[in-house]
Amino acid sequence: MQKKIITGAISVLASMAIIPSVSFGHHGVNGQFDLSKTLEKTGTVTRVRFVNPHSYVYFDVKDDAGKVANWRCELRSGSLLKRKGWKKELFSKGTEIKIAGSPARKEPTTCYTDTVTFSDGRMLSRYGSFDKSGKIVNPKLDAAALEAAAKKAGATLNVPDLSGNWGEPVADGPPVAYGVGRPPAYELTQAAKDVGNKWTSADNPRFNCKPTNIILDYRFDQMINKFEQSATEITLTYGFMDVVRKIHLDGKFPDKIEPTLAGYSVGTWKDGKLEVKTKGFAEGFIAVIGGRSKASIPHSDQMEVAETFYIDDKGELVREYTMTDPVYLAKPFSHLNKSVKTTDAFESFACDDLTVEEGFTEKS
Repeated sequence: MQKKIITGAISVLASMAIIPSVSFGHHGVNGQFDLSKTLEKTGTVTRVRFVNPHSYVYFDVKDDAGKVANWRCELRSGSLLKRKGWKKELFSKGTEIKIAGSPARKEPTTCYTDTVTFSDGRMLSRYGSFDKSGKIVNPKLDAAALEAAAKKAGATLNVPDLSGNWGEPVADGPPVAYGVGRPPAYELTQAAKDVGNKWTSADNPRFNCKPTNIILDYRFDQMINKFEQSATEITLTYGFMDVVRKIHLDGKFPDKIEPTLAGYSVGTWKDGKLEVKTKGFAEGFIAVIGGRSKASIPHSDQMEVAETFYIDDKGELVREYTMTDPVYLAKPFSHLNKSVKTTDAFESFACDDLTVEEGFTEKS
C-alpha cells in the first residue's frame, strides 16, 4: 500500500505557499489594515475589480448563524496583476474562494489579502504570478517562513492524491467485500415490489456486456479502478465494463443533463475528503436477477447518489455512498467500499461474454 497525501500548499510549498503579512511601504496599507492580526474568510465571489491603485475581490461570506455579509478584500493594483498574468476569470461570479490575510482597522468586512485558495486546491499568493503555461508561480520563502506557511496551510486545506490504481486484495474463494461487513437490505417501495418479478436473467446487463450502475460495478469481481486527478476534474475508470466517470470539481451541475448510466458527477474537497454528488441517471437497475442476485430492483431517472472518497489512516481508499430514489427506494441505501493502492497494471475489461455461446441454448 502506498499513501500519498497532498496537503493543500504543503505538497508544493516551494511554489505555492502562504505569504505571511509583511509591512510593505505601499501607501495606505499600514493605516488601513492591521497587519499584526490575521483572518481567514471563505465565501462565494460576487464581483472583482482590477483597478489602480488597489484591486478588490468581493465575496459573500456566511456566518455560523447563516447570515450573509458581502466582504471585499484588497489586492495589488490592476495593472500589476495583469502583468503577472492574473485574469478576472479567476474570480468569476459564483467562484468559491478562501482568503487569508489581515483585517481592516475600521471596516468590519474588509481585509488585506495574503493568499487566495480556490476550491480545486490551488493557492495564489498576493505576489504570485502565472507562467506561460498558466501554472501558478508563488515567491519562495525562507525555511522558517516556509514551515510556518505549511502549518497554516495544513490546518485549513487537505487535498489527498487519489490518482493511481486501486483495487481490493484478491482472496481465495468468492470475492468477499474487502474490509467491510455485509451491506444492509434494500428497503423498497411498493412500486419496486410490484415490478420485482418483471425481469429474467436475460435482462441482466452484465450478461450482455453492459454495465449495471456506478455503485455495483465499482467493486464487481474485484477489478482494479483507475483514478486520474487534476485541478479541475477526476476521471474514474472502472476495471469492470470500462465505465468512465468524470467528476467535475467545480461542484456545479449544468442546467440540462443528458441522462446516462453514469449520470453527471460534481465534487468538492472538504476536510481532506472528496464529496461527490451524482444525478442525471437514465433508468436502470440497482440490482438485477442473475448470478447471486435472486431478484431485480430497478431505479428511476430520479435516483441520486452521494459519495465520499478519502484515504484512511491505513492508506486505504474508502468510498462511502448513499443512494436515494423516491420511486423505488423507501429509504436511502448506504454502505461503503475499501480498496488498496496497487502497482498492478490497469487493464481494459474488453467484455466478450461467453455465458451463452453461439449455437448453444439452455435446452441443448
